[in-house]
Amino acid sequence: MQITINKVAFDVKPVDGALFAALMAEPAIRRAALRPVWAWNKAEGKGRFLVNPLPDQALPMPTGVSVYVPKAGTAGTELQKAEGPSSKMGERFLAAVGAKNFGQVMQAIARITGVPKKKLPFAEFAGLNDKASYSILMQTDFSVLELTNAARNLSAFVFLPGLVTFLHTLDEPSEDAPRAGSIRPGFVIPAGNQAALTMRRLAVARRLTELQAELGETRPADLAQGDPRRVTIAKLGAEWKVLQSKPAKAA
Repeated sequence: MQITINKVAFDVKPVDGALFAALMAEPAIRRAALRPVWAWNKAEGKGRFLVNPLPDQALPMPTGVSVYVPKAGTAGTELQKAEGPSSKMGERFLAAVGAKNFGQVMQAIARITGVPKKKLPFAEFAGLNDKASYSILMQTDFSVLELTNAARNLSAFVFLPGLVTFLHTLDEPSEDAPRAGSIRPGFVIPAGNQAALTMRRLAVARRLTELQAELGETRPADLAQGDPRRVTIAKLGAEWKVLQSKPAKAA
């Protein structure tokens, strides 16, 4: 698959597990993946958005672009970022596509993949309103793909939202309110167009294939209850199922 940004063509390919983990550990990506979006004040009996909603009161799902050049000699779980080369790659990438900053690159990506959105599931948290003041956090699981242009030796990484989970934190301890994080409604974000659908299919298929190879003859149901791979496989499986449908029509 290829996409074009300001007349520069980029090959799109999914990343392997080690690179995925390294990219998701980047501070900016971690902040985008988990952020507070709503706060409820029990005493005032009202809530407010902590991020700017769209006109229909839905929240735009975060989409990201990052540059990451691994240090020479690092691989697998030891993968480390080379700060200087990464910074230089970022400058060259921006110059190649004629952008002043990566915000403009993200806007260009959004024109290709669409801007997914999701309304807050207020009904799921309504039972908390008379029990405590609380905040709702939005946790996003991303598909990650690399954009490369071999002729120009350019590389960048795109983060597309795939799943979103909402959870709450309490402003202060409360014996009446459900414990923080115990309410966790989750949703797969439908692909808004064919480009987003194809890119996310590539990423999810790569991760599922790697996990299946890692498990060998072991079935996901046979994994220990605390094994994080159980949750990862369940999420990826749910997203893969949704991605078999046609792209959602733009509003």
